[in-house]
Amino acid sequence: MRLFLSAAMLLVSGSSALAGSEWLESRRLGAAEIRELCRRVGDVRPLARMQMITAGDARWRRLSRQELVIESAVMGLPPLDPDRCYLVARAGQGDDGVRRAFEVRDFAANPARVSVLLVGRHYELPDRLY
Repeated sequence: MRLFLSAAMLLVSGSSALAGSEWLESRRLGAAEIRELCRRVGDVRPLARMQMITAGDARWRRLSRQELVIESAVMGLPPLDPDRCYLVARAGQGDDGVRRAFEVRDFAANPARVSVLLVGRHYELPDRLY
């Protein structure tokens, strides 16, 4: 775990887009703070994207390597936790695509931008939800 956090810190510190940003763990934040950060999400950092690509079954991994589109950052609706922020992502193209929601674990925030650093649990989404 310590090695993982060290690697993540190197990725964060090496990005000029994150200069002056504060690393915020969602588990230490209240629902109102998470809601505000979720509303302001402007990008997804490479480490979070890699976590998304490697998550799930073989079909998801194959499709997400072809195309991975972050559709939105939203607060959860049942059955997801309404006090958590999720990235809604689509892997693949057209009718073959699959959608998932990824719980945001860590944000990087400064007055100008909020980025997603790490994601956690993921859930398959039906087409009509979100």
